[in-house]
Amino acid sequence: MSDPVYVQLCERLSRFESKIPQVESALKILEAIYSKEEAELAMTFPEGSFTAAQLAGHFNQDVSRLTPLLETMADKGQLFVTRTAGDEKKYELSPWMPGVMEFTVIRSMDTPKIKTLLDLSEQMGREFKEFAAPFLENPEALQALLPEPHIRTLPIGESLPSRQVVYPHESVLELIEKEESFAAARCCCRHMADYRGDPCHEHGVPEYSCLSFGKVADFVVERNFGKRITKEECRQILKTCAEKGLVHNCNNFVEGLQFICNCCPCCCMFLRLIKDMGNLNIIDGSNFLSTVDEAACVGCGDCAGLCPTKAVTLKEDVAFVDRKLCIGCGNCIAACPADALTLCRTSDKRTGIGERRIGLGF
Repeated sequence: MSDPVYVQLCERLSRFESKIPQVESALKILEAIYSKEEAELAMTFPEGSFTAAQLAGHFNQDVSRLTPLLETMADKGQLFVTRTAGDEKKYELSPWMPGVMEFTVIRSMDTPKIKTLLDLSEQMGREFKEFAAPFLENPEALQALLPEPHIRTLPIGESLPSRQVVYPHESVLELIEKEESFAAARCCCRHMADYRGDPCHEHGVPEYSCLSFGKVADFVVERNFGKRITKEECRQILKTCAEKGLVHNCNNFVEGLQFICNCCPCCCMFLRLIKDMGNLNIIDGSNFLSTVDEAACVGCGDCAGLCPTKAVTLKEDVAFVDRKLCIGCGNCIAACPADALTLCRTSDKRTGIGERRIGLGF
């Protein structure tokens, strides 16, 4: 029987867009991440960002006793910290994912704790599939379970159609161009795959491939979750990852660019779920879908081999795209030697979430 504190913490973290399935393994992960004292604070943490003095008033605690706990939780990634114009710290509850889970894995990479997190994560994946299975035949219930994806795909630059208008929010290079603060961290999914004994199948992926921007980048560097990089280094990481067939996934809302994960289908938990169960509102695809020119297709299968969601298959030696699985990443376009695939616009939307707040400083 799970401690009620961690059940309440699970409910509090599920108020963010990234929900936590209330299965036993997920609650055990929370117990592994949060001490009882940290969980009790987090489960009633107010929405928004606040100074230590404001939080002391909210929790009816002495600020000198509360501040060390806030700082410890920030060092673990449980709280996100920004600074006011007067350089005063403001604390905000970090979302579950991307957020606490990644920060915890990064912090635990070279400690025995990583095995506990790995075992529980694998168990949670199995339990989630069992938990979600009944919803697959009930679209309305599934929409309630997973209302909006909290990450979206950005097409790799080389795949974007040259004869169509491409908006700034659709281009990864356009998005980073206006940013001024950059950080890179190690990928927790690939690191956990190493511990599973099944390392990333793609060789040459940059070790520091998870990118963050703005206030999130400043937090990542300040709390030693990653390292500071330049805009040019950021461009190079994106270029290398695109060449390796990785998928650019970023935060799915318009307030600002926070992160770009460069995801491989062998390690990324989101892409693995799509391959196993279909895209259950896990990732919001780009505004494009791959389209096949059947007359030009030579049936080589390179596109199918590189598709991260298995949306592209060969049917009678001609490429076929399953629109339900295609996330518009553009990898198949880059792989096609006959130029038989193109990205065609299906939407002009900026995001699937609109302007709702989901945490991490916005």
